[in-house]
Amino acid sequence: MVMPAATAPIAPSPVLRTLQLAVHGLFALLLAVGTVRGAQESSHPIPLVLGCLALGAWYAIGLVTEKRRPSSGVVWFAVLFVGWIALVAVSVELSWVAFALFFIALHLLRVPVALAVIGLATLVVVTAQLARGDGPVVPRILGPCIGALVAIGIASIYRQLRTESAQRRQLNAELLAAQGDLIATHDALAGAQREAGVLQERARLAREVHDTLAQSFSSIVLLSRAGLTGTADESQLRDVLTRIEQAAADGLTDARSVVHALTPTELERAPLSAALQRLIDRQSGPTRLELVVDDQVGSLPTTVEVALLRIAQGALANVRQHADACRAVVTLGGDAHVVRLDVRDDGRGFDPSAPIVPSQSGGYGLNAMRARTEETGGRFAVESAPGEGTTVQVEIPLNGARS
Repeated sequence: MVMPAATAPIAPSPVLRTLQLAVHGLFALLLAVGTVRGAQESSHPIPLVLGCLALGAWYAIGLVTEKRRPSSGVVWFAVLFVGWIALVAVSVELSWVAFALFFIALHLLRVPVALAVIGLATLVVVTAQLARGDGPVVPRILGPCIGALVAIGIASIYRQLRTESAQRRQLNAELLAAQGDLIATHDALAGAQREAGVLQERARLAREVHDTLAQSFSSIVLLSRAGLTGTADESQLRDVLTRIEQAAADGLTDARSVVHALTPTELERAPLSAALQRLIDRQSGPTRLELVVDDQVGSLPTTVEVALLRIAQGALANVRQHADACRAVVTLGGDAHVVRLDVRDDGRGFDPSAPIVPSQSGGYGLNAMRARTEETGGRFAVESAPGEGTTVQVEIPLNGARS
């Protein structure tokens, strides 16, 4: 029985739980001693023993109904208290069970009511002891009174500990809630920063296109109109065509400049295999990294090289952060029609069928790799199992377009 309080139930700490168990043990011990001694002195022990067993059974009901409402706990204690008084009327040896009832009353009832019950119980014990008629009178009066005062003192300490425990739990709950709010705010801020970065990049690209490609196209349109509406003089037409060709060449140069600005620096003056080797060389940590390149892999379209490099970066980041692997191998292969990239590690692995939920600690990598692969028309797959490592597989068709 976790004795109910007048407020919402709170899971007790180990110290409070120990105090509760001590009260249970005290009640059982005093009831057992009182039953044995009362049965020895009574001329009709069987009814007394049955009554004590009934009282113990009623107490045990509280042990298995820990979740009862406060009002139910008060009713339970009232029946227990009345039953105890009835047994004291039969045998004075059971009067000492009152010391356990003191603690229970102070735990279950409001302080004024509990003090009144303790006073009544003390009066019952003193009356029973005086009615016995043997021994000095003063000890039989002072003993129950001192016991009641000790119980009140211990119960006060128990209440204070319980209040402090509840306050600590409430503080922990508030801290966890604040932490959740902070994480949510952080995620929202990160999302806003990403969106702002995307918008800023879009604006920059728009300016680049407007100041370069758009101007070249405008020149071509104006020159074409002038040629269509002008005279048919061959020299003038040749001059217009020459100027159109120059404007188109300028536009092509500008377009290449824009594309070049979007190309990773790792791929500016080196093929993909060299960029992957530099990526592996820059990695630090306990995982041994290796690169295997098929000789059949030649130059690739820029978009494919960029996608494969970024996917390799993401896969190696996952190996470094999550796999706890001893070895990882990056394999680049393919033929004239398709290029393949595999990143395999011997780490802890995971269940690929489990949903991937982005959070503060990660969860975006695989989704980003899959999106990059699909943007190039490729196929993305992950093979893994708990304790068996992970393999990221990417296959991108080249459609005969080599640059």
